[in-house]
Amino acid sequence: MINRLRAAFLPKIDPDIRRYRARTASAETKILYILLVAWLLVSIAFSRLIRAKINLSLAPDLIIIGLLIIIAGLSYWLVKRGDTVVAGNLMASTLIALTGIAIFLSPESLYLLSAGFPLAIMAVGAIVGGTSVYPFAVIAFVVLTLGWLNTHSVLADQGGSFDSRSGTIFLTTQAITYLGLAVMLHTLSRYILRTIDSLHAQREQLTDIALTDDLTNLPNRRHLIEQLEREFIRARRYRRPLSLIYIDLDGFKSINDRFGHLFGDEILRGTAIAMRAVLRSTDLLARIGGDEFSVLLPETNLEGGRRVANKLRKALTAYSERLDPIIPSLSFCAGVGQLRREDKSIDDLIGRADEAQYRAKVSGKDQIRTQLEFDQLPLFETPQDPRVTL
Repeated sequence: MINRLRAAFLPKIDPDIRRYRARTASAETKILYILLVAWLLVSIAFSRLIRAKINLSLAPDLIIIGLLIIIAGLSYWLVKRGDTVVAGNLMASTLIALTGIAIFLSPESLYLLSAGFPLAIMAVGAIVGGTSVYPFAVIAFVVLTLGWLNTHSVLADQGGSFDSRSGTIFLTTQAITYLGLAVMLHTLSRYILRTIDSLHAQREQLTDIALTDDLTNLPNRRHLIEQLEREFIRARRYRRPLSLIYIDLDGFKSINDRFGHLFGDEILRGTAIAMRAVLRSTDLLARIGGDEFSVLLPETNLEGGRRVANKLRKALTAYSERLDPIIPSLSFCAGVGQLRREDKSIDDLIGRADEAQYRAKVSGKDQIRTQLEFDQLPLFETPQDPRVTL
């Protein structure tokens, strides 16, 4: 029971939901308190008419309004800090407490003042949401019932009369109203949560589509660039090695021309599966063009990148041997580049890997070249922690 109450009053809110409620809570705070102030002003005017001959002091009403302003400011500050749960609970508690105090101070205005309780339920339902509305609905009804009993007692002491039947009907209708309002707000909160979850799922799906090659299910060029940007920053910050391999299949156009593009697509899918199977989970194999691939290798120096390229070549050869003998043997040319100290952006690393690949293509089929053939500038090396031999 205690855990259920704790979950109701202090629910765990998803960060995205918290941001959503924080954006709306500020406006809701202002609207709800404007309504409450208007309600208090109307009740004061109404009570002045009733008390004209009694000449009661206006001090209690002013105290209530002052407390209201203070709590409103505190709630608004909490919302700005992101403590929407605390702000919602504080707001609802304040509304119930002030309404109850007003009823006990002005029992003759019971029916008018009771309008503050639905506002409290609305406040916690709009800002906190979830099942938090139910405890506050119960508390509001309990305070209203105590106020009604006090009003009945006060009028009896003053020799007045209070119709118990109408009072019972009033309490019953209020109980139904509070419960119905709580159910409605809880249902609305659940609907909002489901809608946001659905939007998150759609966003993730669209992100996957935008970052995935639809033929091979490998990351595409956009995904590669985004990941390379992150690894580039990390490698420079911690002075860690980072390598990049550019791969171009040999003679793939002839396969398309001879066997058709559908068969060529199957070859690309099989090539992707074969090469991905021999990489680490931290390595990123991407398809960046028709028959071009790239491999991002964090924590890998140039020699490690060359060994990875050899391992990928062996994987491609093994896959090719499983195909029909009439299909030409599959091979590729690869260029390997590594991050160096003078690099200002990922374009520098990409350019060297691309240049190394070009030199490999010029040398003939099934060739692997590194940037050492044309670039001798210092690299980010970590001799004491090289990549394991592959």
